[in-house]
Amino acid sequence: MAVQMIKVFLLLYLLLPLQLFAIHYNSTIIEIEAKLFPKMIMLSEDIDKNTTVLKIDIIAHKQDLAYAREFKESIQAKYPEKLINKVVKVSISKLGSLNEEADAFIVLDHTEKELQKIANFANTRKILSFAYDPSYMDSGILAAIYIGISTKPYLNKEIIQKYNFTFNPYLLELSKFK
Repeated sequence: MAVQMIKVFLLLYLLLPLQLFAIHYNSTIIEIEAKLFPKMIMLSEDIDKNTTVLKIDIIAHKQDLAYAREFKESIQAKYPEKLINKVVKVSISKLGSLNEEADAFIVLDHTEKELQKIANFANTRKILSFAYDPSYMDSGILAAIYIGISTKPYLNKEIIQKYNFTFNPYLLELSKFK
């Protein structure tokens, strides 16, 4: 009996850190963000109004591909035809193959260093970056959505000013700044 207890505690000791640092995606949050992120993108003055395609890249690690696909499918289900005057095209990319032609990135779980690399790539190219988790904005990601008692867009004021991103005044009025 004591040997079994020791084995159980040893197993828990080894597995617990993996669970503490793993992100757990929530399908409801994915649904809400899949509906709101494209609308926020369209409220950016930095999106080329002359193109007919809105290109969104979901940046994910291999272990998060199922969630990235869920995000992609949810966006495509919400906007099967067009969003305003643009066809919404969603793709999934890895950190090593970031698309310079994207209008926006949706960033899933990454390390601090990886988030900074993605944010720097996006910000210097005026690509909008959105985070699944609002805490990623501390690494330079441009926007996120807080989902709680009320749902509110968050914008990174420092990044907006540093890289001269411009948004529709309605979004600015509605948003909370971090």
